[in-house]
Amino acid sequence: MLTEAEPVLCALPVEIRDQLPATSRVMAALKTIRIIDTGALSRADTARVRWLQSTLAAVEAITIGLKEIDAEIPALLSELDCTLTEIVGVGVVTAMTLLTEIGDPTRFTTEAQFARWCGAAPVAVSSGEGHGQPRRHRLDLAGNRQVNSVLHIVHVTQARIHEPAKTFLAKSTATGKTARGARRAHKRHLANVIIRRMWTDAKRAHSAPSTVAA
Repeated sequence: MLTEAEPVLCALPVEIRDQLPATSRVMAALKTIRIIDTGALSRADTARVRWLQSTLAAVEAITIGLKEIDAEIPALLSELDCTLTEIVGVGVVTAMTLLTEIGDPTRFTTEAQFARWCGAAPVAVSSGEGHGQPRRHRLDLAGNRQVNSVLHIVHVTQARIHEPAKTFLAKSTATGKTARGARRAHKRHLANVIIRRMWTDAKRAHSAPSTVAA
């Protein structure tokens, strides 16, 4: 909805656009549109402003609904015995994203299988390198992009505040990897950490005594 609102904002008269905040954020512009006086506008521009005002109301309603859902997630994670949030950089929303996208983690039998599924396993670029193990790799553009996006978010967070991650990246670059190569290696490492944690959670849940009355 915000994407659809942007060209409508650009089509408004100059005297209206001059009243909008000096920012590229559509939401900020829409909040200003809420108080625009349409008395001196043409019928077409009045229709545009009213459409933008209704779009703002819809976006705000959706935002409230999302916040209400987000507030329920911690209890759901606790009910599911999920410990993903113990990993630095994994919040409640990203943990729930991992649960819903991955589903049953035991369907993956190895870390390598999971990494390939979510696009975290680098693809070898071996053309022209001759025989032997490939030395150059590139990003895998296949795989589950939602999970891959979570891996990137966790990587960025850990690279900024988590000492073990900083050490991992420093060692990777010290061995000759480029910054991109070190980032890919860290995301591959995070994929291992996440699927192992999910395997552990699943094993604990399956071994827990049943609460159903006999």
